Amino acid sequence: MAVALSSPTKTDIILDTTLRDLYALDNDDDASIVLVNALPTAEIQMIDAIPLSTKFAYQSPNVSIKDPDLLARLYLQVVPQLFGFIAGRMPLVLFDLDNVKDTAHRDHARQVYSQITPTQRPQLAFVARPSDIKLPARTKIAIPNPMDCLTFLPHTVNPEVHYDLLSKRSLALSTLPTPPSEVVDTILRPGEAYDERALLIEVSRMTKGVRTRPCPFVVKMPQSLSGEGVFLIHGDSDRLHATEVLGLELTRCLKLMTESRTQVPTSNIILQELIFGENVALAFFVTKKGRAIFSSCCPQLVDQRGHWEGGCISYKQQDTYQLKYGRIIELLASYMHDRGFYGPMGVDIITDQQGNQFIIDMNIRVIGSHPLGFLKNHFSFRRGLHEAVLFFPLFLTCDRETFERIFRQRLLAGRLIITGWCHDKEGITSVTTMILAAEDKSRLRALIDEVTVYRMTG
Repeated sequence: MAVALSSPTKTDIILDTTLRDLYALDNDDDASIVLVNALPTAEIQMIDAIPLSTKFAYQSPNVSIKDPDLLARLYLQVVPQLFGFIAGRMPLVLFDLDNVKDTAHRDHARQVYSQITPTQRPQLAFVARPSDIKLPARTKIAIPNPMDCLTFLPHTVNPEVHYDLLSKRSLALSTLPTPPSEVVDTILRPGEAYDERALLIEVSRMTKGVRTRPCPFVVKMPQSLSGEGVFLIHGDSDRLHATEVLGLELTRCLKLMTESRTQVPTSNIILQELIFGENVALAFFVTKKGRAIFSSCCPQLVDQRGHWEGGCISYKQQDTYQLKYGRIIELLASYMHDRGFYGPMGVDIITDQQGNQFIIDMNIRVIGSHPLGFLKNHFSFRRGLHEAVLFFPLFLTCDRETFERIFRQRLLAGRLIITGWCHDKEGITSVTTMILAAEDKSRLRALIDEVTVYRMTG
């Protein structure tokens, strides 16, 4: 099913900077970079051409979406569109969905990027499978997360290094300022997990701290996706839920152990002190020489299960935030540079009542709130819109044509930007991500109320 491009319901967006500009900083290498935007899933294969990763394995035991087609629309289309929004004039590869007759996702992606001024639009290409990606000489790919199916291609960052930097275990054991943590590694060797009795004993040993540690605390799996392997333990019901879910997930992970995968252990859990305080997401770029380029500081929107739902930004406060978190950003940039990383990244920081800053999590890629920092001139300087929010994911009861007709004036005014869109199989409902902006918090709240009338519930 094709989608006709909408009538004029947008204004040309000029980004403050782009990933292309940032990759060029401090970079004497003449190698070209191609963005390949796809996010992995842990247990549910999204499309036939992308098998589950086993070397670079992930965990999402609390995943709420179990439909492969919806996961594909979310993690192969909407999120990659969002991440590609700030690409600039550089090649961007997205994966097609399984249904070859339905190419509407291509039209939706093109519509997203048609809002951007032509000199900053990504050079968009679609492929059916990883083997369709053909790179010119002296070209490397930059990716959100390492995936087994892409390892045959040259990467800007060694995928094993990238994977280790994403690990919550590695963060807990690093020299970086993190909350007090206990890492519980497995003591089983590859092959021993197939002994059911040994497996039961080992899972019980590994989850003992979950059952006995005083509340409150946090339990994390090392390679959890989108907060779907993080458990906040406030009382007995949380403890019981975490123990049950972790028992099943650890059993799965232990059975996946092989000789080759013991070098990057995923069969462990992290028990961490729960710190109370101001929680923000910092987005920045690490240049090839290790210089940090600040993008934004955004308070986070988190649902009742602890899953990320978006971020908000106050543009007038960004200079203050940059000064407040400048030292820890420089520390992180040096840490990443020493390990061979350069590119966009984000970290979750919490500041306790004594003013101590702790790194809660690191996302070594573009993060969801990244585009907010690239739109300061568009919103704040040019239109006087000093408050903005990015929603992800936002499931809507309408199709894109209907939505754009209803919000035509908001789109034309540049105060509503669609950063990712894909319809469901039937073309009736939609999964999206978008940015709303207003002059102040009260007017932003009113705009949010207008849009969320069309939000799916349940």
